[in-house]
Parts: sequence; structure tokens; C-alpha cells
Amino acid sequence: MTVTLTTSTGAKILVWREKDMFAALRPGASAEAQICLGIDLFEVIADLAGLDLDERTQSAEATRLAGEARQRLASMPIQRRP
Repeated sequence: MTVTLTTSTGAKILVWREKDMFAALRPGASAEAQICLGIDLFEVIADLAGLDLDERTQSAEATRLAGEARQRLASMPIQRRP
């Protein structure tokens, strides 16, 4: 299963699990997905969305979205790149 997140910047980000890791990319991107541990997912989301982690509300948004993605994917089967 792939989760689609929409950020306050308008960016859409696809997130899925690959074994014990998470992968994320922007739809239609030609670049490889960014692979990370669940604990680092907020940084990947912030990077892909253009969120500034030094800004408190944007950092909180990235953290909230990462938690939402992890929670939604926790009970789903592991998937490869969409």
C-alpha cells in the first residue's frame, strides 16, 4: 500500500514500506525514491515538500505527516516501489 500525503506547500508525497524501511518520493518524479528508517521519515518528507525544519510549525507538520504515514502503513503488507 502507498500513502499519499499532501503538505501545506501543496506538495504531494508518496510513502510506502520496503521491509523495515520507508520510501518516499513525489509523484511523477524521475529521481529514485528516498529510503529511510521510520525515525528519519520526517526529514525526508520535509525535504520533498520544501518544509523548513528550523521553523517550528513546518517541523511540526513534517513530524505529524511522518507519524500519520507510519501509522497508516503499520498494518499494511510490505510493498515495493509503486
